Amino acid sequence: MGGWGTGSFENDDAADWLAHLGTVAPDGLTQILVQTADNPDYLEAPAARVAVAAAEVVAALNGSPAPAVPPAIVEWTKKNPKACTPELKALAVRALDRVRRNSELKDLWLEADGLNDWIVAIQDLQARVGS
Repeated sequence: MGGWGTGSFENDDAADWLAHLGTVAPDGLTQILVQTADNPDYLEAPAARVAVAAAEVVAALNGSPAPAVPPAIVEWTKKNPKACTPELKALAVRALDRVRRNSELKDLWLEADGLNDWIVAIQDLQARVGS
């Protein structure tokens, strides 16, 4: 699975993406969320995990970072403070809804008997993004 917990950063895909976050422009963040929210194809787990990590960036921009927000996100938000728009927040909420309802990541948590905990974590992130 490449993951060790239900948290947004408790997987290899998010960790790998965070390692390169400094090179991601605000438009790149938007593109990740658009691809997640609007792509009609089956959403594979790696893409879903990156979308969740990208939504964590939006939550941090929105003033509601994760309790143990990675330093890469803190630095990115300092460099891009104006990236948070109502449209970006709405897009992140839609992307998270897609991940939660129809993705390989959801299916993997269902198989691992961790679906309820994972859904709570995703819903918490949606609330932090949308508040």
